[in-house]
Amino acid sequence: MKPNLTSRRWRARFKLVHATAAAWLLLGGLTVSSQADILYVSNSGNNTIQKFTSAGVGSVFANTGLASPSGLAFDRAGSLYVANAGANTIVKFTGGVGAIFANGVSSTLLTPRGLAFDSAGLLLYAANQGGASIYKFDSVGNPTLFAGGTSGNLSSPRSLAFDSAGNIFAASFGNDTIQKFSSNGVRSVFGVFPSAPFGLAVDSAGNLYVSGFFANAIYKYTRDGFFSTFTSSGLSNPGGLAFDSAGNLYAANQGNNTIEKFSSTGIDLGPFVSAGLNMPQFLAFTTDDDRPLLLTPVLSTKKSGTNVVVSWTVGGTLLSSTNVTGTYSPVGGSPTSPFTNSPTGASQFFRVRLP
Repeated sequence: MKPNLTSRRWRARFKLVHATAAAWLLLGGLTVSSQADILYVSNSGNNTIQKFTSAGVGSVFANTGLASPSGLAFDRAGSLYVANAGANTIVKFTGGVGAIFANGVSSTLLTPRGLAFDSAGLLLYAANQGGASIYKFDSVGNPTLFAGGTSGNLSSPRSLAFDSAGNIFAASFGNDTIQKFSSNGVRSVFGVFPSAPFGLAVDSAGNLYVSGFFANAIYKYTRDGFFSTFTSSGLSNPGGLAFDSAGNLYAANQGNNTIEKFSSTGIDLGPFVSAGLNMPQFLAFTTDDDRPLLLTPVLSTKKSGTNVVVSWTVGGTLLSSTNVTGTYSPVGGSPTSPFTNSPTGASQFFRVRLP
C-alpha cells in the first residue's frame, strides 16, 4: 500500500535520540526512545534555575551568578543560555558551570528577557526589554542589532520564538502586539493581542501560542494569523511557554508559583510542579542527555508520482529509509536538499545525521 500523502509538504513527529557519538532524527513516530523530557525553569524570585524530570522530580541546576534569571535556550551541544535580566548579561552554562556569554557593555543589553536560537541553531537572539530591541549573537557572543526603535515597533519585548520558515516572533508586552520579523529583519504586525503578551511557543504544525499575562489565558494563532482562545483554565499571570515531545504545553504561572500542564487540545491537566518555584519566568525542554528538543533540521516529505521526496534545511545527511508504519503531520517552510525514494510499504522511515 502506498503512503497516504498529498502534494502538500508533510513532516512526521520527531524525537531527538543519541546513538553512539552522533545525534539522529527519527521521523514518523516510529521508534520508542528510552529518553525522557527534562524541564528547566528560571526562578526570578530566588535567582535559581530549577530542573525537573518527566515525573516532576526537581533539583537545583544553578544558584550562583544569577540575578533575576529570565529567558532560557539550549544550543545544539547542550549548553544552557540564561538571560540574566537583573545584571544585563547572558550567562552560558556548560556542564553545569556558568560563564558570561554577553554583557551590557558590549551588546547594550538592558533587562534581557526571552532567548531563542535560529532554526539552524547557530545564532542566539535576545529580547531586550529595556532597550526595546532584539540582538543576535554569534557563537562567541559578538552582538548585532537585529531590530529596534521605530523599525522594530517593539515595546518591552518579552519572549521570542522561531517558526520552521525562519521567521521570528516577538511578544511586544508594552503595546499589546505580536511582531513578526523575516530572517533579514523585515517587520510586520502578526497580531494585535488582548492584553500583555508574554510567553511564546510554536507547535509542530506551525501554530503560535501566546500567554496573556494579565488575562490569565493562552491564545492560539494559526500560521495565517487566525486567533482563538486555547485555554483560560489553571493560569495565574502566565509567563513562559514550552512544548514537550508529546505535544503537551506547559506554562509558568508567576502568580501562584506553579507550572501548569495542558494537552495539545487545551485540556488542563493540572499543575505539573510547584515545589522549589519562586516567580517562575521561562521554560525550556531537553532530552535527558541534554539534547535540545527543538533544534532540529526542518524536514518535509511529499508525494511525487510513485515516489516520496524527503527534504531538509539545516545540512545533515540522509542515511537510510525503511518501510514501516508511521503518521505524517503538516509542516511549513521551504526545505532543500531533496532525496527521492520509491515507496513499497505503508509508510517510510527516514534517518538523518545532524551536522
